[in-house]
Amino acid sequence: MRLFIIDTRNIAPELQGGLVGIEGSSNPTTAEKRECVETVSQYVWEGWAIAADPHTPIGWFAALTAETACVPFVNLTRLGGTR
Repeated sequence: MRLFIIDTRNIAPELQGGLVGIEGSSNPTTAEKRECVETVSQYVWEGWAIAADPHTPIGWFAALTAETACVPFVNLTRLGGTR
């Protein structure tokens, strides 16, 4: 699992702390899934927004955790535009 952290406190106050991007393997292990939920949970409780591709297993766990904590979720598949 890869984690991208962008501090946006001075750019976008509605994100409160920042934006955390999550990316993981297409076939994550149980340990990777647990790490994702624990990592995302740590940031969402501080009010950080989460960004991931919900069509991937890790992205789905990140999206679910963000939704449960009622923090903004950015769907990375919608940011790609046309190719």
